Parts: sequence; C-alpha cells; structure tokens
Amino acid sequence: MLDIGGWEFLLVAFVLIMVVGPKELPRMLRTFTGFTKQMRRMAREFTDGMNKIADDAEVADLKKAMNKAKTGDLDELANAIDPGGDVGDSVRELKDSLDKDAAKDDLQDIGKMAGEAGQDIANDAKSEDAEPGSKAKKPAVKKS
Repeated sequence: MLDIGGWEFLLVAFVLIMVVGPKELPRMLRTFTGFTKQMRRMAREFTDGMNKIADDAEVADLKKAMNKAKTGDLDELANAIDPGGDVGDSVRELKDSLDKDAAKDDLQDIGKMAGEAGQDIANDAKSEDAEPGSKAKKPAVKKS
C-alpha cells in the first residue's frame, strides 16, 4: 500500500522513538491504529451508501442497457428511453398522417395529369376526325 521497505520502516521507527519517546510510543501507535480503523470504516460506509444510492437510481439497469446497446441489442435501450412506447406511437401516428397526406396529394396530382392527358387525347381525336373529312372532299368539277 505505502511501499515502505525494511530500511525505511526502521528509519521511521527510530525517528518516532526519538520524537515521542519509548514510554508514549505504544499509546501513540494504538491511537494511530484506532484512527486508521475508523477511517477504513467510514470509507466502507461511504462506499456502501453510494452503492445503495446507485442501485436505487437504477444506474445498474442503465449500465446494462448501454452495454447491450454497444453490442447491438437496441431493444433494451429503447425500453430504457421510452418504457411506455408513447414516443414511438406518436412518431408512427405522425408518419402515417404524413404518408396519407402525401398519398392524397399524389393521387390528386395523378388525377389532374390523367384528366389533362384524357383532354389532350380527346382534342387530338377530334382534330384527326376533322382532317380526314377535309381531305375526302373532292374538288368541284367544271362542266363544260
């Protein structure tokens, strides 16, 4: 943890004996170990509390969904984003209404084009009927 070798430990022990004294050293070490135990307990409680909060917030479920999305399973992600499917339904309804409007406009355009084409064909037929009749007329013959 602290990566203290044998010589470093002996040096620290020597300095402690010189500064604190041999009589007070055991009490100081007990105080220090009690302090480290208390710090470890507090750290463990903090970690447990954070894990509980994370579980309550369903972060684990979101992490699973994100991992599945990374692997290509997007159904879980869709369920996490829109669990009731309300957004998907709204999008489908909008798409259907747009498709119906577009189809209606397309049908109206096709109807107009068909009507114009039919009118053109009728006009062409009338003009063809008139032209052969004029060709069929024979010139007047003069009687002498």
